[in-house]
Amino acid sequence: MLNIIDTVLVRTRMYFPRRIAALWQYAFRTQFRIGQWLLRYRNIACSAVLLLLAPAFVYLSPILQTKLEPHFATDGAIEGLSDLILNTGSALIGAAAIVTSLVLFAMQVNIERMPHGLFRRLSEDLNLLGAFALAFFLAIAVATLSVFVEQSRLALVVLTALWAVVYILFLFRHAYRRALDLINPLRQLDLLIHSSQKELRMWARRAKRVTPLFNREEGAGATSSSLDSTHDLARTAFFQINSPWTNGAKRAIRHAISFARRYAEHGDYEISGEALNTVVRINAAYIMSKGKTFYANAPFLDNPLSNDSFINDTLEHLRQTAQNGIACRDEQQLLQTLRTIEGLVQVYLRIDYSNPYATKNHAQIAAHYLTGAVQDVVPHDMADVLLEGQRLVGKTAQGFLVHGDPNYIAVLSEKITLIACTGCAKEDYHPVTMEGISQLANLTFGLLRSRIRDIPFIVKEVRQGVSSVAKLFLDVPDTRLTSIHSTYLGPYYSSTSTQSLRARLTKMVNDLSETQPDDSGAQSVIRNIEQWAKGLHQTEKELLLAAIKVKSQFTLDMIYWITGVTEILLAVSNAPACDHHSQKKLRKHASWLIATLTWIPDDRDTVTFVETFQMTEKLFEAALNAHDRGCDNIAKEISGYLLSWTFRGGKHSTGWGVLERGLCASAVIALKGEEGDVDALKSEIVSRVQGDRAPEQEVLGHAARAICEQADRLPERGHYSSGIELAISETDHRVLAPLLFEIAGVLSSEMA
Repeated sequence: MLNIIDTVLVRTRMYFPRRIAALWQYAFRTQFRIGQWLLRYRNIACSAVLLLLAPAFVYLSPILQTKLEPHFATDGAIEGLSDLILNTGSALIGAAAIVTSLVLFAMQVNIERMPHGLFRRLSEDLNLLGAFALAFFLAIAVATLSVFVEQSRLALVVLTALWAVVYILFLFRHAYRRALDLINPLRQLDLLIHSSQKELRMWARRAKRVTPLFNREEGAGATSSSLDSTHDLARTAFFQINSPWTNGAKRAIRHAISFARRYAEHGDYEISGEALNTVVRINAAYIMSKGKTFYANAPFLDNPLSNDSFINDTLEHLRQTAQNGIACRDEQQLLQTLRTIEGLVQVYLRIDYSNPYATKNHAQIAAHYLTGAVQDVVPHDMADVLLEGQRLVGKTAQGFLVHGDPNYIAVLSEKITLIACTGCAKEDYHPVTMEGISQLANLTFGLLRSRIRDIPFIVKEVRQGVSSVAKLFLDVPDTRLTSIHSTYLGPYYSSTSTQSLRARLTKMVNDLSETQPDDSGAQSVIRNIEQWAKGLHQTEKELLLAAIKVKSQFTLDMIYWITGVTEILLAVSNAPACDHHSQKKLRKHASWLIATLTWIPDDRDTVTFVETFQMTEKLFEAALNAHDRGCDNIAKEISGYLLSWTFRGGKHSTGWGVLERGLCASAVIALKGEEGDVDALKSEIVSRVQGDRAPEQEVLGHAARAICEQADRLPERGHYSSGIELAISETDHRVLAPLLFEIAGVLSSEMA
């Protein structure tokens, strides 16, 4: 019974706080919605209430007339009411004049806070001036009502005067709030946007209305052409004839840029950022209004219609703003300007050129301005700006990839590479290199997922860019505890980070393994991966040898990267959607990639260095993985690489036991292989032991003894320090032990 009571109490204590919290949440949500509604419709609601109350009071005027007649039965009382109304009207006229003067004075005081052209535009605001004019007329009307005060019209005169006073006060409030809005720079920018959008839409409607005038003959559409049937030729001709149609929008752009520069100088970056955002929104409205009248650059032809003065002026204003930010060393202004140019690139990428194969030349011009501005920052020691610039250039490249214009991606990847190389010369710019590698990794992954068919040239350029940055960065002295090479090149080459390229490729391959054979999307990705892997072994070999040459810990990343990508390529070749042709190519690329490990020098220092990073172990794992995936030919090739490395690296006494460990690993692989692999292994070992480059007798003897010890303790189970030892323990020792003793005997017999 006590347990039941305790349970009920516990549940009660949990129930009520939850219900109270839920009620508070509901109250907050309701309060937010009411606030949003009032913000949008407050003025409309107040005006509607006033307009509805006025007729209601007029309807009740007979009752009011009945109530007022006894109080104003004499001429003196009526004269007093007339004087009251006259004095009230006179006071309201004076109040209207004072309020008008104060508001206009406040507008004039703020002239230095806005461009001159915009000041004139806002000073002539019809909404504000109309409110004052109406207030004056109502005040005069109230004073005039004193003439019409009579016994029979008491209710009408009183109600009219009362409502005139109410409306005058309402107009004062409206004028005051309107003046605050006109002074507020954010509201000024909103007005600038709305007026520009309104003007551009007006010109678009005009162009649509005059379309019939451009018909060449009865029934012929003005939007047709023998050369291009999708361009709006009528609108094009209309805009050509009425070339000043963009003057208002250009003026708005100048005003917005002026706002951005002025407020950035005063450190008010919220206003400057909103001003630059206004530039993007006006450009979006311009593109929408212009419609299908954009023309791309034609190959080998100069098309004057492809030049757009509005876009050129906008980009030139932003270039000058960026230069101003560099001159003042204003990083916030620079960052906002770069983000604005990137936003314009995304807007220009949506331009309809009436041709699916047209180049996005306006977006390319904007991207050129962006990369130029980022490059101009390099000599001025602004690492944060360069970091953001790298991100924006990478985002721009992704935009070109999404909108199907991949040719310019190669240019952008070259710019990213160039900027990333600055981190190799200056320590403060090391993060810039890391961000550049990250963007190139993102670009590579985006290319692999895209539906674009012709990507070999692009992925090759991106891969060459990564290799160039990495090789240049390897000249920077590495650190002992935490390798800066591995850290800053990690976004592409890391095998431990969940955000690296290899991690994302692994997830992609896992998804491909679950697709159907007729999945066109999976087939496209597989084709892209095959094109990316073509020639991959060349750059990775050069980078691996460069890392070994400077004894960088980045060698570990390269060894793991090479073996890991080999595994990925083999896994892709087994995907259900992979056809026989692609499978053959993928396995060939995997074979060439893993073969890059055979180029590692075999001198003592190099062998000792690379064995620190489990060279023998990774070759063994690569061979087993190829065998498990059914790639027996590649497994045999890797087994041959493993045996070659075993004797090349095992001829030195390095302390890593390369010879004995490699031979044990080769024995395990041979037993997992086909019939005859064991005999082939024995023959190969005999041939290498008897060869000219065979290890010394002392090394052979030590390896033979170690192999015999390994064979003697095969039945033991326990902790294993490597994958080779684990694989040895899992192999049938009744078969493995004799083979190991036989291999040891070959080494011992040669020693004898």
